[in-house]
Amino acid sequence: MNYVSKVLAVIDKDVRSEYRSKYALNSALLFCVTSLVVVSFSLGGSVTDPRLQAALLWIILFFSSMMSLPRAFVKEQDCGTMNTLRLTCEPSQVFIGKMIINLLLLSVVTAIVSPLFFILFNISPPHPGFFIITAASAAVGLSAVCTLLSAIVAQARARGTLFPVLAFPVLMPVFMVAVEATGKSLLPQSPWANSQLLVFLACYAVVGIVGGSLLFEFVFNE
Repeated sequence: MNYVSKVLAVIDKDVRSEYRSKYALNSALLFCVTSLVVVSFSLGGSVTDPRLQAALLWIILFFSSMMSLPRAFVKEQDCGTMNTLRLTCEPSQVFIGKMIINLLLLSVVTAIVSPLFFILFNISPPHPGFFIITAASAAVGLSAVCTLLSAIVAQARARGTLFPVLAFPVLMPVFMVAVEATGKSLLPQSPWANSQLLVFLACYAVVGIVGGSLLFEFVFNE
């Protein structure tokens, strides 16, 4: 099998596994919807600051990713299939495949949660294109970094607590910039003058993919 075929095989295996259990997707969506409803009923229409609205949205997305994305390698460790991956695939193939799965999962959650958030808070985004680019760029960076961190914590005992501890300082830059960029997209003024925010998110995503792929080899072969 060539490089792309093995990456697709990793993706296909995880898609089939998630289709059967739906654990990661259901847990992320349940957390997001519950959080949205609670926050909406608690605050009502009192949140009118776009930056605060953006912060609430990304806090919900951030913690939903903390619940679902760590399972990329935890389930391999629990099922005893980690050695099979080591024997059949190169580390970079496994990393790219797992990252794409995490990206798909996070994209589905974002695509469902964001419109629901705007409806519950009665928000009509004046610049949806800027918001979509922001969300997509941030999702790529989050997926790449979380894939690497998932492999690191997969063999640890305290997986549930270790992953957020490792992820928080690494993901804080992309989280803060995503909040700022999302807040700009909710203002009436054109946000495109702040395109440096999108450049940062794109650079973070590239660094996350390239750096994660290089570091993953050492983590995966341990």
